[in-house]
Amino acid sequence: MNPEINGNDLALFSLFHHDISKNTNGYSYLNSAHFNALKETPTCDDESITNTIIEIVKEGTSGCLEGEVGLTLTGGFDSRVILAALLSIGIKPICLTYGNPRNKDISISKKICKTYGLKHVNTVSEKPTATSYLKAVKETILIDKGDAHLHRAHRTLAINEFTKQQKIKVLFTGHFGGEQIRGLSYNNYFSSSIFEEYNERQSQIEKLVEEGLKKYFLKEGSYSLPVVIEKVKNLKWMQRDKQNNKLYFLYDLVGMNHHMQDIRIYSKYVDKVIPVYLDDRFIDTLMRSPHHFSRKKSNKLASLSHPKLYCEIIKTLYPELLKIELSNGYKPSDYEKGIFHYVKKRIFKKYILKSYNPPSFSYGQWYIDFVTKNSNLVQNEIWEYFDEKAYFHALKENQHASNEGYWHKFSNPIFFNLKKLSK
Repeated sequence: MNPEINGNDLALFSLFHHDISKNTNGYSYLNSAHFNALKETPTCDDESITNTIIEIVKEGTSGCLEGEVGLTLTGGFDSRVILAALLSIGIKPICLTYGNPRNKDISISKKICKTYGLKHVNTVSEKPTATSYLKAVKETILIDKGDAHLHRAHRTLAINEFTKQQKIKVLFTGHFGGEQIRGLSYNNYFSSSIFEEYNERQSQIEKLVEEGLKKYFLKEGSYSLPVVIEKVKNLKWMQRDKQNNKLYFLYDLVGMNHHMQDIRIYSKYVDKVIPVYLDDRFIDTLMRSPHHFSRKKSNKLASLSHPKLYCEIIKTLYPELLKIELSNGYKPSDYEKGIFHYVKKRIFKKYILKSYNPPSFSYGQWYIDFVTKNSNLVQNEIWEYFDEKAYFHALKENQHASNEGYWHKFSNPIFFNLKKLSK
């Protein structure tokens, strides 16, 4: 076996979609100060959060000239709050979107930019080919020294194209804003289903690990099942009650591992990248407010209050932005009219109009071509860890989904092969 590859860590990577080996050694973003803050009576209000955002934005734009500030803008609340802060201090950012122009995030961003005289740049508007995507994958692996998965390549394509056109010095992003307010949404994007199955249904870890590794084509004997099980049990988000497990998973895996891949990629193209909601000052202030998800009840009625904070901040900083709809179909001003007006409009948009929103970046036939071509180039050293026969049978027979989470099990051997070749 290849001594450069640790089969147990590769197994962990497959189960959680990221290199989390450092987390098994006791690493955690969260500390006692955070937990103390969450236990105490809230001391920070909406004004405190607004002031913290303004402080971060002012500091980030200090010394910048016109045309030197960029913003990854979507049709959601997170980036709109940052835009409100920028506009409130007289900064007009150049706004970046990427992917299918018919996606609502992109069309709404374009509308916002047209309304307020901002430059809008939509990149990667055409579907990649297997060849062009491979080039971006290789670049991504080199940029992040193999820590960013190949699925981050679309971010590399976007920021590469954007910075060739716009000579910005600072890029603001909305990473990790809503998650801290809404709480964790389970999906197969951040990790496999193992965490959800354990945390929500208390399924046996031993069985989940064994079945999960088979699903991801890990070859028996390439790892030690007892060792991997023990490593999973020792992860911060697998040791506590449901709510605290979510807290660790959200901050350690989603925030400080997953989102930081994007930040590191962007940082290779832009002098300064500012993920406002990953700033310690914002996290600390939010934790000391009533708006942090861990202070709320986990039910649908409570979730209806999530837009409140965003609306109050925008109302303070740049109220005109309340009038333009979000990608989910309602305007922030709808929420301002009262919860019943807001709920009725959401129901109407979601269940009666049933408008289709195509994804900004879809894994279609071009990605099947990419996987088919590159899986056939995987070296024998990598197949020592993956069940080659089961892999190619599933690749040939499966009805393939078009989302990133699904494709991890097929892209992992390709990723580790390209990572090895890049050294």
